Amino acid sequence: MIWYKFHLGDYITHTLHLSDAEDLAYRRLLDLYYMSEKAIPLNTEEVARKIRLDLDITESVLGEFFEKTETGYRNNRCDEEIAKYQHQVATNRSLGKRGGRPKKTESVTESKPNHNPKKIQNKSIYTSSKFDEFWSIWPQSKRKVGKAAVQAKWQKQGLDEVADVIVAHVESIKSSEQWTSGFEPAPLTYINQRRWEDELMSDIPPSRRAI
Repeated sequence: MIWYKFHLGDYITHTLHLSDAEDLAYRRLLDLYYMSEKAIPLNTEEVARKIRLDLDITESVLGEFFEKTETGYRNNRCDEEIAKYQHQVATNRSLGKRGGRPKKTESVTESKPNHNPKKIQNKSIYTSSKFDEFWSIWPQSKRKVGKAAVQAKWQKQGLDEVADVIVAHVESIKSSEQWTSGFEPAPLTYINQRRWEDELMSDIPPSRRAI
């Protein structure tokens, strides 16, 4: 990854107790994680050399914000962001090979010699299990209205292609303080404003998660 989302408010809240050196170590470890798109190696001496900081500082930060596994030091938030990024890259690559988003179906009019025009139209009944999944996971509230309008907007924007990203975003953010306290958007607003492309607002546990 050449960039990643950084929520400044959450970061400051969860790193106030760090020394300047520990804060620098955490930032550099996050950069290393996102740049490599994989867990941080278990060889902490090599890791400390890569981030150019002392071994004890490196190991202290790894122990607080990362989980040691057989494959390396992992961070759940980093893994989630990397998975979404890789999915979007794969989607964009697939669209590029097909020449971009598919065009809307056009009607063709054929005139017979008796001047009785007959329209030959490629019709398809729009059914979307992807939309149904999105609608089913949306939390029940007074704002969950206008299903037909939301489905029409979903179809118009061709959102089946990014449905997995949208569903994952809703699943991760619907338990946030903003949504559970009654300030979640209406589904149509969410779709119109493409909220899944915004910064995640989910609550971050105090340890072992990136900010």
